[in-house]
Amino acid sequence: MVPLCGCTQSAEKKARGLDDCLVVASKSIINGDTVITCDFSLVKDTIDFPLSNIMSDLEMIKLENSDSALVSRYHTFVSENYIGVYTMENEYKLFDRQGNFLCEIGRKGQGPGEYMFLYDSQIDEKNNRIYLMPWMQKKILVYNLQGKFLSDIPLPEFVPKARFNINTNKQIATIMILPFKGQNNYVVWQQDFQGNILQRISSEYFALEPDYGNEVISYRNTQNIDFYLAGWPDKQDTLYYYMGNENRLKPVFTFTATEPFSHWYIDLPDHVITIIAQQERMDENGQFYAPVPKQFIVDKRTLKGAYIKPVIDQLGGISIPSRVLYQDGYFIANMYPHELKDGLGKIIRNTENNLSEQKLPNIKTLYEDIDEEGNNYILIGKLKSVK
Repeated sequence: MVPLCGCTQSAEKKARGLDDCLVVASKSIINGDTVITCDFSLVKDTIDFPLSNIMSDLEMIKLENSDSALVSRYHTFVSENYIGVYTMENEYKLFDRQGNFLCEIGRKGQGPGEYMFLYDSQIDEKNNRIYLMPWMQKKILVYNLQGKFLSDIPLPEFVPKARFNINTNKQIATIMILPFKGQNNYVVWQQDFQGNILQRISSEYFALEPDYGNEVISYRNTQNIDFYLAGWPDKQDTLYYYMGNENRLKPVFTFTATEPFSHWYIDLPDHVITIIAQQERMDENGQFYAPVPKQFIVDKRTLKGAYIKPVIDQLGGISIPSRVLYQDGYFIANMYPHELKDGLGKIIRNTENNLSEQKLPNIKTLYEDIDEEGNNYILIGKLKSVK
């Protein structure tokens, strides 16, 4: 694990920031709830966005390089002391925060404790539990952190895709699904570990035509349970919080646009990021790749917003890779070693980057230590709030 320095922008050239941008949103009261509405046509500015604005000190963790520990870039989950990586090709692999491979969680298959594809995960290290949500299932799989399968949590109906939030001590699970028309009765519900529904929200307003290209979003970055359906509904879309004490969905954020486009929201402590999906492209070698999605950010307090180019300023300002997560209160980037080394190399060779005399040697050392044939690196930063 390599701890990297935190907020360093003040030591270098001060760039134009979000506070210098236009107000692009407004607040209104709807049925007693304060809702932020962004007017997409007002988002004109484009800025470099140092990630130290929203996260504290960055860690760079090199994963163990043994054959059993090798991973690719897919879903990555983090808790205080653990890293979980799931790829479509392999089982869910659990590491500690030093990068040591600990065990595989479950196996590929259709037997007890097995799965074909996973959609969500929650690491509850205080209770020695890890929960996995498979695609197209009626159960959540429960293991301990040593990889032993413990039990299923049955779900009351088949779910195409689902996110969840589990309170182990109270044995209550909040389930948020991608509801299919004619197949799913509920969009959100709370249940006990025996599968009994405690309270629920009807899917009538939210149900979509069966299409696994749509997504259900919940990133668990705050104390609120965020919920959003990323699809093509013929209505204005909204980011919600599920209010369990009232059993209702509270509208939080939306935007107005003249034409629909594929997007989803990331709820952060002080901001909302809107990701605009982009189709895969072909490089000069005929290989398809996923470009970094276009995105814009809105400050929940000032209502200022802009298109952003997120950069990891703790690493001299390298651009973020195409697959990053803001999940469970962390910024997470799972990077191939050659990808990370290429990014650092560009920073080192850039004579106009205005790096401090202290930072440049550190970045050169990191660059030289990267083994391009080794396992992946995980970059982790704790999301923060200025409130």
